[in-house]
Amino acid sequence: MKSKVFKIFMLVFIAQIFLYACCGDEFNVNMQSFEFSAEDLGDDDNTTASNTDFNLLLTPYYRYELASLLSTKSGFIPTAYATSCMDDYTFINHVEEITLTANVPLFGIPAGESLNERVLVEFQYEDDVQHSMNEFLLKLNSDLSDLDYNLSFDTEIPAETTASFTFTVVFENGEELVRTTNPITFTE
Repeated sequence: MKSKVFKIFMLVFIAQIFLYACCGDEFNVNMQSFEFSAEDLGDDDNTTASNTDFNLLLTPYYRYELASLLSTKSGFIPTAYATSCMDDYTFINHVEEITLTANVPLFGIPAGESLNERVLVEFQYEDDVQHSMNEFLLKLNSDLSDLDYNLSFDTEIPAETTASFTFTVVFENGEELVRTTNPITFTE
């Protein structure tokens, strides 16, 4: 009886290792850094811009860490995909808060205060679809691509205003990433 139980246990154990080894790897993913810049889409001079040509560009960069070494050390070929499973990506250390501020008062909002309610976000490859900063936060915690995000405002910034913009990302572990653009002067 013990021999049968042992054989069944070993069969199940070996089958689990084999099936796991044939699956793709598991990765933990988190945002590592991002680039943030103010751009004039009308020309290459990013020191001045009209409201129609103004754009804030944000590009996140993610770190992928192998979560388990079992499949790579098991001796099986991990690309066999006998169970048709794909690589598994798990977001860790989620982005809890994102904030866009300016170094000058804009839209009746004091310098250094959140402009999030006035920001429109366009995801790359989604033409003319504008999202809120809350939707952008969800995208940062679920999208694995290093695609660009275009940020603009729902109201024009007065001509002759010179501003720098700061984008702050706060993670669930309390860490912050902060990036500030070069000053840009708005023209008519």
